[in-house]
Amino acid sequence: MQNGPFLSDSDDPFSDWEPAHDPGPAPDLSHLSLHEPLEAEWLLSDHPWAQAERARRRGEERQAAVAHAEQVGLPEWAIRAEVDAAEPDAVYRSRMRRSLEALHQADDPMYVYPPGLIGPMASMWPPPGHPAHVPGLEAGGWNNDL
Repeated sequence: MQNGPFLSDSDDPFSDWEPAHDPGPAPDLSHLSLHEPLEAEWLLSDHPWAQAERARRRGEERQAAVAHAEQVGLPEWAIRAEVDAAEPDAVYRSRMRRSLEALHQADDPMYVYPPGLIGPMASMWPPPGHPAHVPGLEAGGWNNDL
């Protein structure tokens, strides 16, 4: 990872950066829902805990797909292809952020994915329902910082 300046394009899936804050080990975040607006925004953030939670959830989805493929008798090469075709997290995250923006823009044409949740500064914002990592940076505050 680079230690230099922050990203010029922080939503570039090929960029590399260091978090601005080390939030420590991730707690259990399985209760967060993509159906709750603040939770969905945070789960798609660049926060290290969000990345870990996405990896966990997507790993479970792949395991379920492989189990289903085995159950219906697909050959081993087809099962391996299913796993190999999995979208990298950076591409998935970017695609889902654009989908979330489109969904929100149906009601609010000015909505953009919160810039505070992209790049190194995302590590400063805790998930909804968790105490602030830094005093004054409570979950959901990224929507009030514009």
